[in-house]
Amino acid sequence: MTEFKPEVDNNEEIQIDLARLFDVLKQKLVFILSFTFLCVLIFFLLTNFVMTKKYQSKASIYLKPEITEAGIIDNATLSANMKMVNNYVLMLKGDTLLTDVASQLGIKNPGVVKKAISVSNVEDSEIIVVTATTSDPTMSRDIVKTTVNSFFASMKEKLAIKNMTILDEPKVPTRPVSPSLMKNLILGALFGIFVSCGLVIVEFLLDKRLHSKEDVESYLEIPVLAEIPWSEEA
Repeated sequence: MTEFKPEVDNNEEIQIDLARLFDVLKQKLVFILSFTFLCVLIFFLLTNFVMTKKYQSKASIYLKPEITEAGIIDNATLSANMKMVNNYVLMLKGDTLLTDVASQLGIKNPGVVKKAISVSNVEDSEIIVVTATTSDPTMSRDIVKTTVNSFFASMKEKLAIKNMTILDEPKVPTRPVSPSLMKNLILGALFGIFVSCGLVIVEFLLDKRLHSKEDVESYLEIPVLAEIPWSEEA
């Protein structure tokens, strides 16, 4: 008797039974949820106990316009302040000032201060925001405070500028700005869902067994003539 060998067209596209795949995903729901929970837990532990926390402190500097005797803002000084804002931002980022700040704080490497400090101008205003971000909340506050004080002293001594004031004093931050626990938990959940579902789908695609009468008919392209029942008691 000649052994039956179904002809398989190598160019035939592989068809995926989406309904059956969906059923498999439902059957593996406990595995998917368990794996996702494990990933969320791992991301939680990494965020709280492994990743370095960053603390941020900031101060706001305001360039005050002069007030005339009539109690009206002097437009000339207001216009001059707007033009000088960018210059002040560059001065606050300058190597000379930040090296002096590092020296005052006892930091041997000025690059630490330069890396931590950030200076920006609030759009369409005469407000300058000085920010420092480090792993030490007190150090972040001290860098901002020393930078602002040194800048004020330098402006008064070298340029006789006295129209600057601090709107917001730097404070010691109580909460880290990074890493974000909520963001990492969401990433952990998404990672767990994608990886667990991916594993289930790969297992489904690699499973070449025939699970039903329909699978046999589809594979052999001939109808099933009879079924033999099976029982564990037989």
